[in-house]
Amino acid sequence: MAERQFERLETLAAHAGEGPVPQATRPVSMPIYQTSVFAFPDLETVEEAYNGQSPAYLYSRMAHPNARALEEAYAALEGAEDAVATASGMAGIFAVFFSLLSPGDHLVCTRELYGGTYSLLAEHLGRWGIATTYVDTTDLGAVEAAIRPETRMIFVEAITNPTVQVADLPALSRLAFRRGLWLVVDNTFATPYLLRPLEHGADLVVISATKFLGGHSDLTGGLVAGSRALIDRIRRCHVITGAMLDPFAAWLCLRGMKTLHLRLERQSQNALALAWFLSRHPRVEAVHYPGLPSHPQSELARRLLPRGAGGMLSFAVRGDGEAAGRVIRSLRLASLVPSFGDVTTTVSHPASTSHRALPPETRAQLGITPNLIRVSVGTEAVEEILADFEAALATLG
Repeated sequence: MAERQFERLETLAAHAGEGPVPQATRPVSMPIYQTSVFAFPDLETVEEAYNGQSPAYLYSRMAHPNARALEEAYAALEGAEDAVATASGMAGIFAVFFSLLSPGDHLVCTRELYGGTYSLLAEHLGRWGIATTYVDTTDLGAVEAAIRPETRMIFVEAITNPTVQVADLPALSRLAFRRGLWLVVDNTFATPYLLRPLEHGADLVVISATKFLGGHSDLTGGLVAGSRALIDRIRRCHVITGAMLDPFAAWLCLRGMKTLHLRLERQSQNALALAWFLSRHPRVEAVHYPGLPSHPQSELARRLLPRGAGGMLSFAVRGDGEAAGRVIRSLRLASLVPSFGDVTTTVSHPASTSHRALPPETRAQLGITPNLIRVSVGTEAVEEILADFEAALATLG
C-alpha cells in the first residue's frame, strides 16, 4: 500500500507510531504481538493467505507469531513434527478428544486421573455417546481386557496425579499399536526434560503449560504435540472452538521453557531429598515418589526417567484429614496452592481440590485419602525445605 501521511490530530492519534521495524538488527527476546488481527497490503495477499499459499497471519484466534514460536519450540523439545498451543491444558485435552473421537467410540483411561479430565470424560463425553473405562494402567492385562471393538484410544498420565505412579509407555505403545489404537499421554508432571513419550511410541502428548513448563505460576496454557497429520486435525477443532493461547501467555511460556532444564534438575534433586526425609519420619504413614526404591515402579522409573523422578511427590500423615490440615497450616516456606510446578515449594490437598470430582469410593481405592498431602517441590535451598516440613510435622506431637 502507498505511504501514508496525515495532518489532522484525530487521524494522527489513531495512526502515529506505526513506523517500520528496523531490519538491520533483531530483538534478542521475541516481541509480544499483542494484536487481534493483521493488516494486508492488497487483496491478492488476502487471497493467498486464505488459500494457504502464503504463511501470513490473519486473526489471532487462528494463529499468531507468539503461539507459533511456542509450538515450534515445544515440538522440538518433545521430538514431534508439530504442536498446537491452547488456552489451558484442559483445552488441549478437550481438543484431542473432540477431534479424534466420535459418538459410539470408547476409550480406556487411567483410573488415577486429574479431576478436570475425569469431569470432562464423565460429565460431557458421556453425553455425546463416548464411553470410558477406567483401569489401573500399570496392569497391562487390565488395559487389554478393557479394550472393546469400538475402542479408539488409550489415555494415560505419564506420571499420575497425585500418587505419582509411572506408566510403562513402551509396553502400552506396543499394546496400542497391536490393537490399532491411539496412545495419548499427559506429560504434565514429567515434561519433555524428564520424559519424551513420543520416543516410546505414543501418538500424542499433551501438557498443561501452566505447571512446570511455564514454571512461575504466571500463565495458563496447554500444548499438544505429535505427527503433523494428527496436529492438523486437532488444530482445526482448536481454532473453531476459540481455544487459542493469547500472545502474552505464549511469550511467558516460551520464556519459562528456556530454564526448564535448570529448574527440573534442581526440583528433582530437592524432591528426592524430601522424599527420603519423609520416608524416615515417624509421623508419616506413606510416601509416594518414583525415585525411592520402595516405589512400585522404581525400576521402571530408572529406565524411563534417567534425569530424575521429577518435582512431585505425595505423602500421607499418620492420622486423618485434620492432621493433614494441621501440617499444611504449620508450613511457612511452602504455600497451600491448588496447582503445581512453580519455582517455589507448594502443597495441596488432592481430596479437597484436584480430585474432589472423583467419587469418594474411587478416591479411597486410589489412596487419595483425607490424610494425603501433595507436594510440588521448588528450587529453594533443600535444607530450608526439609526444615519447614520437619517443623510442620512436629505439630502432630
